[in-house]
Amino acid sequence: MMSIYFFAITIAAFLQIGTIYLLRDNILKSLLLASPLILIFQFLFLWSYAHAPNFLVIWFITTAVTNSLAFLAGYLIWKEHLSPWNLVGLVLIMVGVVLLRLK
Repeated sequence: MMSIYFFAITIAAFLQIGTIYLLRDNILKSLLLASPLILIFQFLFLWSYAHAPNFLVIWFITTAVTNSLAFLAGYLIWKEHLSPWNLVGLVLIMVGVVLLRLK
């Protein structure tokens, strides 16, 4: 049952990261291009929050997925520095998500 919400927040997280990338360019052009994406990912987040059986679980998973995907995008796309502490944090986030799913 939670898989549909997890799918929705994963799509929303990718859209949010893409929107941040779009906003790095000319501000007026960026806002025109990014506005529909902002509305879509906010709708997906809010839909997941409103319809999920447990708000706190979906909120934590949303935060974890968004931060993890942003971290990976920064590393893969923008070649940001990766330290061992970053990897430990990423692993702890995923362990937390798995523990929530086992509940």
